[in-house]
Amino acid sequence: MKILHLIASTGTGGAERHVLDLCRTQQALGLSVCVALPAGQGLDHALNIALDEAGIPRINFRSGGRWNPFALWSLHQAVQHIRPDLIHAHMPKSIAMARLASPQAPCVGTAHNIVKQASPFYHCRRIICVSDMVQHSLLALGYPRDRTHVIHNAIDIERFLHIDHLSTRQRLGWEGHFVMLCVARLVPAKGQRYAIEALAALRPSYPKLRLAFAGSGADQAILHALAKRLGVAEQVLFLGNRDDVPDLLAAADLYLQPSIKEGFGIAFLEALASGLPCIGTPTGAMPEMIINGENGLIVKVADTQALSDAIHSLVSQPDLCQQLADAARRTAQTRFSLISQAHDTLQVYQQVLGSVSG
Repeated sequence: MKILHLIASTGTGGAERHVLDLCRTQQALGLSVCVALPAGQGLDHALNIALDEAGIPRINFRSGGRWNPFALWSLHQAVQHIRPDLIHAHMPKSIAMARLASPQAPCVGTAHNIVKQASPFYHCRRIICVSDMVQHSLLALGYPRDRTHVIHNAIDIERFLHIDHLSTRQRLGWEGHFVMLCVARLVPAKGQRYAIEALAALRPSYPKLRLAFAGSGADQAILHALAKRLGVAEQVLFLGNRDDVPDLLAAADLYLQPSIKEGFGIAFLEALASGLPCIGTPTGAMPEMIINGENGLIVKVADTQALSDAIHSLVSQPDLCQQLADAARRTAQTRFSLISQAHDTLQVYQQVLGSVSG
């Protein structure tokens, strides 16, 4: 079976990491895979490099918007060159480009985020939703349930094992502190302001608390100003975009994901795999990953008091921290493996191709 994955971005965020990991596992299952993506340049070249390093074939088409005729023609030429049995398009822009550039090719789409407009997805024979919440958003727009499948994102667990906690903390200068980590773009939907407000509320009782943000975004100046106004600027660490997230997770004491909105929450799953006690919100797939109080904590969205209470409960109870951390790692290992994701995705392909041949 020859699969062409189509993605219209070239970064290394959650959707791009998903494509990379899925292709690697599909190759191990014996599928022929190739990724079509924009050429990219400079910092936007990251996914091209990652695919090359993983030994995954790629073909680049001309950059441009979903209506750009030159980009669409270039993509059409790429599809003609590969001649896949099926196109697997990721996110609405890629799905729209697949429809315009190669309308006859069977297409499976993946919805990685909350769906606000269903029209691009009608081109697809099947839609894979990365969480129940994403599926619900699509069904609420009138999309047929029998054309949707929920297949959770998965991660390479091995990337988060066997990293030395103490030496990594020493290298980062985190010794002697209780470090709370959040890996996410610095944008309003990720809710970082509530983490800063919770830190400010807890600081008098826990002066060794530190809050580290890995990621960049339009809210960085706003968040820095908030931390300064609340008197915790020295306790908030803005680490920027990082390529050593497994090390950061290994060095941290607690993981926070105070998101207002998520499609899935891949960073949260990575924190579970690292064996960290985790605090999340009921958005994306976090409620599907966490049984509150058993393998992590779930707090209300946009609720500083609830978040600070949850942090206090873990900082003050090391035994509870360890209990949740151990259960978190077991959850990631047993329920979110790459091989399960690949097998479930293959079943969707087989349904589509079976209906085509029939």
